[in-house]
Amino acid sequence: MALIIKPNKPIATRPIKSGQPLGAILGSLGLDRCIPLIHGAQGCSAFAKVFFIQHFHEPVPLQSTAMDPITTIMGSDDNILQALVTLCERSNPRIIVLMSSGLAEAQGADMTRAIKLFRQSYPKHDRIEVVHLNTPDFYGSMENGFATLVEALIEQLVPEQAVRTLRKKRVNLLLSHMLTPGDIELIRSYVEAFGLQPVLVPDLAHSMDGHLARGDYLPVSQGGTDVLALRQLGQSAATLVIGPSLARAGQLLQKRTGVESHSFAHLMTLAEMDRFILTLQRLAERPVPEWIERSRGQLQDAMIDTHTWVNGRRLAIGAEADLLMAWVSFAQSVGLQPCSVVAPVNQPWLAGLPVESVRIGDLQDLVDGIDPRASGPLAPRAVDLLLSNSHGADLAAELDIPLLRIGFPIYDRMGEFRRTRQGYAGMRDTLFEIGNLMQERCHGRAVHHSPLKQQFTDEQMAEELRYV
Repeated sequence: MALIIKPNKPIATRPIKSGQPLGAILGSLGLDRCIPLIHGAQGCSAFAKVFFIQHFHEPVPLQSTAMDPITTIMGSDDNILQALVTLCERSNPRIIVLMSSGLAEAQGADMTRAIKLFRQSYPKHDRIEVVHLNTPDFYGSMENGFATLVEALIEQLVPEQAVRTLRKKRVNLLLSHMLTPGDIELIRSYVEAFGLQPVLVPDLAHSMDGHLARGDYLPVSQGGTDVLALRQLGQSAATLVIGPSLARAGQLLQKRTGVESHSFAHLMTLAEMDRFILTLQRLAERPVPEWIERSRGQLQDAMIDTHTWVNGRRLAIGAEADLLMAWVSFAQSVGLQPCSVVAPVNQPWLAGLPVESVRIGDLQDLVDGIDPRASGPLAPRAVDLLLSNSHGADLAAELDIPLLRIGFPIYDRMGEFRRTRQGYAGMRDTLFEIGNLMQERCHGRAVHHSPLKQQFTDEQMAEELRYV
């Protein structure tokens, strides 16, 4: 059990926290023909859009209701109504995700009432789904917003079913925000290898994986989970939940439809990955494909190849709770030592991390959590590796240690948004990357001169050479 250390300072000096709306926007981008709509000021969407464009290097559909000082005080229902009408008529979306901001939450906006008025006044737009959720900036983090979106999709789109039609080959996958498009593609290939049909919620691999769009620019997301597939989640044989933050969503879907839910904290350890593959094997009633067994063997070989450079290395990590759970488990499974662990907000499963303590705070708390006594002749560095998003680049330079970029946002490296970390292949590549970083830090050891070595003068050396 980890001791949760709560912050006692009034400000964040090196923030790593992202607000709930960013998580809801990220999840919305994994839905087909979707427009995320923030109920707030224009700046609420402008700054978020910059983050996503820098991270994915893709056009991002995102709109706001453009609240101003007058509507903030007098009421903003008309802003919601006008925004919904404009988007439906001009953009032709399949689904609109309406989320609140800190401004709307402080005002006390009733989005449900505004949507009801929209349905009554414009019945011609009934075919367009409108999902609403509360995502205040001043509570929770990106992880909470993402999980809230998935729960809202289940509550508002999936019908309750006492008797359901079962499709034995269809499997639901509720995917945490910690999974990159590369991770999602790999997970899809695992499921399809067993002859199963995966329904990924949300599916960022098809919408934000760097593909070239066909035709002209569209003001909606291109690719992702279809609305019809969301409505039919109750017809699947099982639900596989990846990420502790979505465990409640899996339970909610099971309660509404009776679909059995299987939860996995992550796919970043050999034990957890094996359990995932065995679950797929049991659902499909097929043997494990040869290429998956080969991937597992490649991972084991990578563990042997890199253990000299990985085992015993100390790392500091600052990330959301799902990512912390995955990376701390991975680190300890390969011999890495997490010595300073920081989360932006507290989550129930943080206390179960296999570390001494978890600090709630920012990157400065990450530095404060590093034990200075760890330095010395046997441990020349208090920390060998830093794990964080791109906000940790300056800190890594100050500490003179490598930075392994994880989480969101990553805006100073190309292609990092889709790097594969989960699954057998992801773990293998991560081990090689860490091993290479540690090799680069090694400058070699000085030549050892034994104190027992005999010293010869030039005369003695010449005398010895006479008899050779």
